[in-house]
Amino acid sequence: MMELKELCEKTLEIFRVKSVEDLGESLMKACMENDMQKFDTFAELVGDLNVDWLQKIFQYYQADRKEKMQDYTPESLAAFVGRLVGDSDEVIDMCAGSGALTIQKWRQNHETRFKLFEIDENVIPYLLFNLVLRNIESTVCHADVLQKEMYHKYKVKRGDKYGILEVIS
Repeated sequence: MMELKELCEKTLEIFRVKSVEDLGESLMKACMENDMQKFDTFAELVGDLNVDWLQKIFQYYQADRKEKMQDYTPESLAAFVGRLVGDSDEVIDMCAGSGALTIQKWRQNHETRFKLFEIDENVIPYLLFNLVLRNIESTVCHADVLQKEMYHKYKVKRGDKYGILEVIS
């Protein structure tokens, strides 16, 4: 298993950025431009797409644990909750983060569709990249679910190998 520092350095290299603060913008650009080379290179780097590798980077380097109380779901708990959900054609996650729970549920059934909500605009590119990379059919709402405010909405449609990102609003 790759160490976090090595994962981070190689990821920054793939996306041609010098710092983690610039990674989100590059992830979003790769999704918007359907940059298959970046998807292929990242997938080759990490190997196992059953793991949310980007969560590790975001959680360590960018999570706001003090003000936003961001603490991410461990893989084992995400897998357990995914099994608790049971069989369903569509799964809703009100605090999607970078997509750890979604990835674990997708791991159990690649045909599941997802409706995901996330308030933190900084983690949205990580979430979208994870979905596109795994070709996961989903709708992502950048929203405050408690205040019922929608900021942006995205759709990931299934493609041949990778998902196709569409900005809805």
